[in-house]
Amino acid sequence: MSQDEVFLVSDWSMKYLPRKYREDQSDWFAKRGLPWHITMAFRKSDEVIESLGFVHIFQSQIAQDSLTTAAIIIDVINCIQTMKGSNLSFHLWSDNAGCYKSSEMMALLLQNGNIASYDFCESQNGKGPCDRTGATLKSAIRRFINQGNDVLTAFAMKKGIETTMKKVKYRVSVVEYNPPKKTAFKGIPAIGSYSNFQFEEQGIRVWKAHGVGPGLLIAKEKIPTIPFEPLTVLKEPDQIGFHPIIGSKHSTDLREKSNQQDETETQALFTCTNDGCLASFDNDEALTNHIIVGKCCLELDHKSSINSDVTKHIYLQKIAECSIIQTAVCLSAETKQLEPSNNQENQLPSGWALKDERKCKRFNDNQKNYLTEKFNVGLTTGRKEDPFIVSESMLNEKNTDGTRRFTYNEILSVQQITSFFSRMNKKGKCLEDSDAIRESEICKLLKSDS
Repeated sequence: MSQDEVFLVSDWSMKYLPRKYREDQSDWFAKRGLPWHITMAFRKSDEVIESLGFVHIFQSQIAQDSLTTAAIIIDVINCIQTMKGSNLSFHLWSDNAGCYKSSEMMALLLQNGNIASYDFCESQNGKGPCDRTGATLKSAIRRFINQGNDVLTAFAMKKGIETTMKKVKYRVSVVEYNPPKKTAFKGIPAIGSYSNFQFEEQGIRVWKAHGVGPGLLIAKEKIPTIPFEPLTVLKEPDQIGFHPIIGSKHSTDLREKSNQQDETETQALFTCTNDGCLASFDNDEALTNHIIVGKCCLELDHKSSINSDVTKHIYLQKIAECSIIQTAVCLSAETKQLEPSNNQENQLPSGWALKDERKCKRFNDNQKNYLTEKFNVGLTTGRKEDPFIVSESMLNEKNTDGTRRFTYNEILSVQQITSFFSRMNKKGKCLEDSDAIRESEICKLLKSDS
């Protein structure tokens, strides 16, 4: 991450249920939560990682769709550009929710022109900063309520966060959103299968796996133009800037580096008693503090007895000599065995572990006839067939000549059989209803004729 880049992590939090300091039992029910969205921004300044949280609280109920989410992200980008300048590029990160991974979102971000890339994380992963921030903010609101206050509106929620948060501050806004009128458009095909999006002048370049291949370029002409409506800010946030992350690697390295320089510049009178530590100090108090903290500058001699364990060297040699062992698959006698060619050995197929697209396949006549027979047995006898038993029986079902009735690919799962039986039952009820309606109409006609 360079100085002119900003990394954004976004996530919708669970709706906050309004609470009173003293609630009656009647106040516990039929609560409507307040929607709120959290965005964490990270940037690098002088080799130190800085962060800033943006919280958008909606006063009324809104649809958490792509238009609302895009308006929030663009509002965050505009706020950061106001603070740090307009020559910044932004990299976005979120989960695979429909409000983030959609054609409307990508079209609006491309129209903005300040976003460099958008990457999507795996399931239940990658939203740690937003989840931690949400837990911290909920604790702050809970402390505000315990002080005798009621949090029933978005303004009270904002006041509770800004009043009780002490060390770390967040930019909390109370907003509303009036979405524009939706227009029909042709979306980006198979957008759900892509995980990485890079915004270019010619369009959007997408990947299924990060950095694998040149990617697929979706031309700018094929991306729809979506009308944009910004957020309406009801309560402006406080003027809060980025703050360094406490305990970050860069800040810790800088502190340790400065401490080491201070130690080496002083006269070496007291040395550390730990084996291999090269630290020395000018007074006994500094030495005692160093031993208590335990941050020793170790420099071990590889030829000494401390680091000459034989098993470690043998293990290192085994790891260095390790290679991938290619084995052939042993198949049963009923199937054809793989015959190796003269120039190539048997190898297992390798490739990327990407999720295959789910394709809808219709049942053939053989499958339909068999399931219909089982369904009719339940109608005539009154004992419905168990879908699990039907699925197991398809494995052993044979024709009159002794051959298998179904191949391995034709065997249906329990869910497929259950769905088929449900459709057959619904179809039968529709026929019964139509017969009853027809009989009632005939009776009416007969009465009118008489």
